[in-house]
Amino acid sequence: METAPRKSIETDPMRQVMNQIRELRGALEVLQRTSTLRNASISGGDGLRILDEDGTPQVQIAPDRTVTVFDGEGLPVVRMGDMAETGPEEYGIEVRVADGSWVQLGSQSVAWENVGAKPTTYDEATEKWDPRPHSHSGSEVTSAVANATNAVEATHAAQADGSQYGWTNNVAGTEFYALWVGNDGGYHLGRNTSSIKYKTNVRSAGDVRPGMDPRRILKLRPVVYDRKPTLEVLPDGTEGPRRVYPGRTNEYGLIAEETLPHVPEIVTYFEGKIDGIRYDLLAVAAIPLLQEQDREIQELRAENAAIKEAIRKLGGQI
Repeated sequence: METAPRKSIETDPMRQVMNQIRELRGALEVLQRTSTLRNASISGGDGLRILDEDGTPQVQIAPDRTVTVFDGEGLPVVRMGDMAETGPEEYGIEVRVADGSWVQLGSQSVAWENVGAKPTTYDEATEKWDPRPHSHSGSEVTSAVANATNAVEATHAAQADGSQYGWTNNVAGTEFYALWVGNDGGYHLGRNTSSIKYKTNVRSAGDVRPGMDPRRILKLRPVVYDRKPTLEVLPDGTEGPRRVYPGRTNEYGLIAEETLPHVPEIVTYFEGKIDGIRYDLLAVAAIPLLQEQDREIQELRAENAAIKEAIRKLGGQI
């Protein structure tokens, strides 16, 4: 017995439409949850605007490419683009400050008058000073550079020791001195003095070294030499690439070790070792020789005069 085929059930059009609506609604909800511009609205005059949930504008991109950022109340606080508030520049960044005025970044000038929250006097609690011009005594300066605290009080401004100043400064005025460096712990710069008011226990050089031969200075050997090159000293003492400073060539002078046996008074020491020569005292060491030679010259002149007188008398007798 043959059975009749089953008839297909026709789809309910209304049910199909309702299913499609549900699918579209689900897709729209997903789109709203994942879209970064779900709160954005685009209008012809305002451009792209990003709104908060309550409709307050957060960011606006205008058709003229100006970007404006708003605060929580919807007031503009930053503009990048057309300088509508500060002008006349056509492009830049301007910011609204606390008093409601606008300032263009990069063009404003900072002066003491327009600095806010500035101190007016010395604050005992924070121990901070008003940064306007003022002065401090040396005892109040706790971060002074080493060897830079030697201040000349009263009529002179504060001055600091330093070899570069002595090297580069051109002396002017009616009085000036040679530059000296002392080993008083800070290697301070100063002048060399010779007044009796600075000295005590003064004796003649011959009393210190009895029988001192004035001709000893003639035993010194003048030489010409080249200075050895030196390396730049690194501040941290570590090794690394350092600059080489070539020494001076064809320099005229003496050798300290050769000078010591003959004129030790002009030889100087550094850290207990022979180091240099006081060339300024070389002339002082030569004074006894000059005095002896002067006496010999005077004696020769007297002898020469006596010989001439004897010859004259002898000629008269002849």
